Amino acid sequence: MLNKKIPQVVVRLSIYIGICTLIGCSVAEQRREADESAYSIIKDASTDARWKTTDFNVVDDHRSRFFDPSNPDEIPMPVDDPASGYFMKMVHGMPGSKTWDKHGTIREYESPDWRTLLSSYNSVDDAGAIKLNVDSALRLAYIHSPAYQTQVETLYLSALDVTAQRFRFDTQYFGGYDTNYRHRGNINPAGFGIDPSTGDTVTTSASQGRESNRLTVGSNPTAQFKRKFSTAGEIVAGFANSFVFEFTGNDANLASSLANFSIVQPLLRGAGKHIALEGLTQSERNLLANIRAHSQYHQGFYTKVAIGELGVSGSRRGNPSTSVNSFGGQGGVGGVLGLLQQLQQIRNTEDNLSLQLRTLDQLEALLDVGVIDIDQVDQFRQSVQRERAALLQSQNSLDLSLDQYKTGTLGLPPDVDIVLDDSFIEQFQFVTRTGTNVQDAILTAQDNVGLLPEDIALEDLQPTITELTSLSQQVRMQLDEVERDLARLDDASSAREAAMNDTEVTDFVELKASLRSTLNTLNLKHTDVIDDLAALRAELPTVTPEKSLRRAIVWLGDALRITQRSVLIQARARLETITVDAIVLDSSDAFQIALYHRLDFMNARAALVDQWRQIQISQNQLQSMLNLTAGGDISTARNNPVSFRAPTGSLRLGLEFDAPFTRLLERNAYRETLIRYQRSRRGFIQSQDSLHLGLRALIRQIEQLRNNLAIQRRAVAIAIRRVDSTRANLYAPVPSRQPGQRVAQFGPTSARNLLSSLSSLRDTQNSFLTAWLSYYAARMRLMRELGIMELSDNGNWVDQPLPPLAALLPEDINAPVESPTVESESAETLGERFHHRILRLQAKIEKIISDRYYSTD
Repeated sequence: MLNKKIPQVVVRLSIYIGICTLIGCSVAEQRREADESAYSIIKDASTDARWKTTDFNVVDDHRSRFFDPSNPDEIPMPVDDPASGYFMKMVHGMPGSKTWDKHGTIREYESPDWRTLLSSYNSVDDAGAIKLNVDSALRLAYIHSPAYQTQVETLYLSALDVTAQRFRFDTQYFGGYDTNYRHRGNINPAGFGIDPSTGDTVTTSASQGRESNRLTVGSNPTAQFKRKFSTAGEIVAGFANSFVFEFTGNDANLASSLANFSIVQPLLRGAGKHIALEGLTQSERNLLANIRAHSQYHQGFYTKVAIGELGVSGSRRGNPSTSVNSFGGQGGVGGVLGLLQQLQQIRNTEDNLSLQLRTLDQLEALLDVGVIDIDQVDQFRQSVQRERAALLQSQNSLDLSLDQYKTGTLGLPPDVDIVLDDSFIEQFQFVTRTGTNVQDAILTAQDNVGLLPEDIALEDLQPTITELTSLSQQVRMQLDEVERDLARLDDASSAREAAMNDTEVTDFVELKASLRSTLNTLNLKHTDVIDDLAALRAELPTVTPEKSLRRAIVWLGDALRITQRSVLIQARARLETITVDAIVLDSSDAFQIALYHRLDFMNARAALVDQWRQIQISQNQLQSMLNLTAGGDISTARNNPVSFRAPTGSLRLGLEFDAPFTRLLERNAYRETLIRYQRSRRGFIQSQDSLHLGLRALIRQIEQLRNNLAIQRRAVAIAIRRVDSTRANLYAPVPSRQPGQRVAQFGPTSARNLLSSLSSLRDTQNSFLTAWLSYYAARMRLMRELGIMELSDNGNWVDQPLPPLAALLPEDINAPVESPTVESESAETLGERFHHRILRLQAKIEKIISDRYYSTD
């Protein structure tokens, strides 16, 4: 009866195993399981607030240019190169697979919607161009930057490495089932045989045999599990089962099973937790190092976006290094701030060109009346052309830098329309658009008046008077804006005076009083201008149009001089309003702060221990091999797959020994490990030296930049005074011409002096801007180098003064570092537990065999 049921059991079992094996887990489930495991491991390892990683996701943001909207498990085939694609269809005369494009093909490599989504998370102007500042650039870079995505993926892969190492110590299950059919004919072929009488080898002829048709269902092992222990031991237990059916003659079948186990425990070479757990230990430490590196990378990524300097190494696959990135002594300004610097320098050039053009108009008018010679006017004309050429070059350079920034930092193509948001450098626009527009309007009015005929009618003069009224209001608005700038200077006075000595404070107070007095004088002159305009308007019916026209020309000159003077006062007020946060920090204290807070230094210290740990592992490989082995098996005694009998069982115990006679390769590896450790130790010491050197250089540079900023501030002030003085010479009255004499002229260097002063104003403005931005970048760089750069949730730098030293360093900074204590057991206790577990396991096996299978039929 049992034999009749066996085929049914075998068929059902085979079908069940086959379905489970063929279906298994889908690729989507495997991918999701990998993600869940990696995310969970990263979350568990990043609980420390210093390197906390939240909302980690390895998939590109759906707004990214590099986002792939296709099913990740059914990715369409990209369009192939035609010549290379031939070999996927036909290779060496053999047709290739026809299923390569079963998921379709794609011709576009970028996400199709990323351009339309740009305006959803960025501010745009009326033309649709993205307004770029540090905040928006950082947001774009986090979404689109390939470099940042690579860092995320590296951290993810490090987590997968941990899952692989942890899996080595999990109970691993294996199973399978085979089905084989074998047919053998009934003729035995000729061969060799032994003559029983002589013992010689003879040739035998073919003989009649027995035909065989045999079906075998089963495998060895049918089921198995393996488990590695932290002591470097390993246990393997398995179950083998087979069903054999013979269909020749009278049908016959045979069912048999076998259960076995084996244990191997190294005692010398390859023994111990430090050997067994090394791979897992290293992968866990690598993951922690990469989580720290990823957290620090956010700091470097911000400085990369803002000032064009990464300054950190980021995550890396494999073992960490003892090297630490440090400041190299030279730090410029790139990134968004570098682009804004170029933009403001272009504006300074535009302002200088505009000033030169306005001055050139006046010089040409003076040339017409013979007050200035042609050589001085030509010098101005040449300077205007040089300035135009320089402006074109600067604009082209800015466009190139912007395109390179789009592709290199933001991960965007160069054709994306971007306009720089200049709100950050608005304080450096010493010559405002309002002041420039008022001057241009007055000069335009002068040109219009110059085009009026001498015999103008009264009604034709009325539009000019209306235009003068509008200009008077614009001049008033300019003066009001200067008033607001002086008020802002008063608000910033306390911060400015805090960094000054007594003499500098006195000079600063006198400067503010002088600017206020000059503005009051201009307000009075503007009142006179208003009165003159009212008188001009009232006298129109009573005086000749020619006289009214001459008075209008004089009025425009007065209004222009008021505006020009107010622009210079405004430039000086804005110049003096700009402040910087002073940094007082000793280089030795900075070094201690960096050693305590920098995450890459923590990784470097751990990397040195990793290298030191390899010494013990290499030493272990020099020992003799002595393994304790144990094994056993039990099989079925009858034609029954579950008829196990104790007498069929066996139990084996043994010791495997290999003397350390041949250890040359291990000896060389050990010596190499010692050298590697010494190299790492030297590298670690040198990394500290480089870090200390970089901090010393950076602190000196910050002090130099602070002093240079004061120097450049004075240089701009001098340039403003020079422009005011040299331009005043153009309005100075010349002596009246006596009969028979030539018209008195300006000095031979008047135009050259004015030209020099205008160029000096432009150059000093650029130098001051460079000094301030360099100081700002150096402060940012210092926070990163110290490891105390605080970032907001969206990755922006929280710019705040340097905290006091007591808040940055613990009181026991020089106390020895203590490793976390873990409760452990002695070797004797572990050995006793292992021995008792083996005895209990053996007892359980014997009890199961005795209770279930040991019976007589």
